[in-house]
Amino acid sequence: MSENRKEQFKERFERYYPMLCKIAHGYIADIDDCEDIVQELFVSVWDKQKDSLPEGELLPYMKVAVRNNCLSFLNNQRTYEKVSTDDRTLELAADNSETTASKDYTQMLDTILQEMPPKCREVFTMSKLQKLKYKEIALHLNISEKTVESHMGKAIKIIRTYMAQHPTIMAVLTLILIAANV
Repeated sequence: MSENRKEQFKERFERYYPMLCKIAHGYIADIDDCEDIVQELFVSVWDKQKDSLPEGELLPYMKVAVRNNCLSFLNNQRTYEKVSTDDRTLELAADNSETTASKDYTQMLDTILQEMPPKCREVFTMSKLQKLKYKEIALHLNISEKTVESHMGKAIKIIRTYMAQHPTIMAVLTLILIAANV
């Protein structure tokens, strides 16, 4: 193991760790869970020698990996909560530090995202939640910028359709979408 690799990895860890934790915190409320996810990602990057990727490729790779790991974490958490008894679910909800309104917004956004095809959802999430440019998304997913634009158009159409079908929550969804800079 070269000392140079260790130094470069340490430097990248110090540079990217806070940013990746912020990205994770956009999905997950508990900062400890966010830090665990990011730390596990760095271990995986080291084990799989992904740290040898060029500088311009490593950060986009890690941003998407954090997002995917957060989504997996949330899916596993939802599965656990579904298996729990109603009383236990209520206890978990009471212990959770998020406000009820915040949970509702998150659930609505999750519902809308689940309406989208997987690739469309991935592009939308990368653009609006991770704040990546179309060019960065195209490079990372190995698709053209026009394809990214097409997926974004589909995503917006799905959002509009959902809003039209649920007029009572239209105002709430509008606030969510404004917060996501749609």
